[in-house]
Amino acid sequence: MKLLDITEFYSLQGGGVRTYLAEKARWVAAHGDVEHAVIVPSDRDAVTQWERSRVYLVRGPRVPASPGYHFLLAGRKVASLVRRERPDVIEVGSPYLAPWLARRAARGTPARLVAFVHENPRLYVTRAPRLVRAVADRLLVRYLGAAHRWFHLAVAASPANLAGLGVRQTAVVPLGVNTATFHPARRDPAWSQEIGALSGRPVALYVGRLSAEKGLDVVLAALPVLHRATGLRLVLIGEGHLRPRLERQAREWPEMLHVLPFEADRRRLARAYASAALFVAPCPFETFGLAALEAMASGLPVVGVAAGGIGALLDGAEWSRTYRSGDARDCARAVGELLALDARAAGRAARAAAVARYRWERTFTELVALYRRLVSERASPTRAASTAPSVAPRISV
Repeated sequence: MKLLDITEFYSLQGGGVRTYLAEKARWVAAHGDVEHAVIVPSDRDAVTQWERSRVYLVRGPRVPASPGYHFLLAGRKVASLVRRERPDVIEVGSPYLAPWLARRAARGTPARLVAFVHENPRLYVTRAPRLVRAVADRLLVRYLGAAHRWFHLAVAASPANLAGLGVRQTAVVPLGVNTATFHPARRDPAWSQEIGALSGRPVALYVGRLSAEKGLDVVLAALPVLHRATGLRLVLIGEGHLRPRLERQAREWPEMLHVLPFEADRRRLARAYASAALFVAPCPFETFGLAALEAMASGLPVVGVAAGGIGALLDGAEWSRTYRSGDARDCARAVGELLALDARAAGRAARAAAVARYRWERTFTELVALYRRLVSERASPTRAASTAPSVAPRISV
């Protein structure tokens, strides 16, 4: 079977979708009965290789205020690559222009179309003024339904992200983490010295895009109170349009805030995770939270917003605390409670949850099983129409 991934959510400077695609290529390399290709936007046209997977970089204009991201607009180029690869399944990993391009490219081919919902734009509608929220949501649902018309399957890491797509068959497949790379054994006391933390003082870590929707403003508003009470230092790792402002704030708050660039080396990033005291996951619009999962695997307790995928990931966990979206006082309360826990015990429990529930091997094994079923249905359309369930079996977590 041959899989083809198409997504707009790709940047050389990180991102959860990039991690997902790289891990999929690693999994495919160990499974000789699966072929894999990827189409992503870039600043140039090129072909490269990840393990056994061919990766096509397609030139497109830059996305404003999003470092490393580009628009995927070259419909003819995408169609020619689909004809060249002749995939059995096309997995579309973004909901904007990519579904239209994939539908057009797949026309006249036997390829099955799958939407993998890494981001559900309906979550962002909650930021709209109340008077326009309902109208905006209806318009967005109408758009998503039109974009995904004739898709055969929609997959997401949590059930909430499947709403509004209009795809008849759906499945929930949790994402994973590389528990060998992200491991508590990578803890290094020298890291705390490198980022200017005083001995014995806790360090909170954030890894991700430095952009407004990530909710960092709430954490920053809570930081002075937390620093006075506990000596907490916050370290941010990433790139984004807020970086200049955050760097200025770090110069104003040298004792409590430190900003580092995007870290491409996964082992160096794992060292940072394992060397901190806790991880903050403040984005209310996350569909799952891969960075939080990497922190868990590294033995870190997590403080996160009680919304979106992060809220679902942390719900009821004894090694985490959540806070109300937009509430800096509640954020300070949650961080303070987490710091009062037995740090080692909380870290062990967080890692145990990551190892037991979230592995890439499980993610891609279950995903490919779903895709094989789609391909077999293609071979027997009459049988598929009479027997296919309206909702694919939910994969338990």
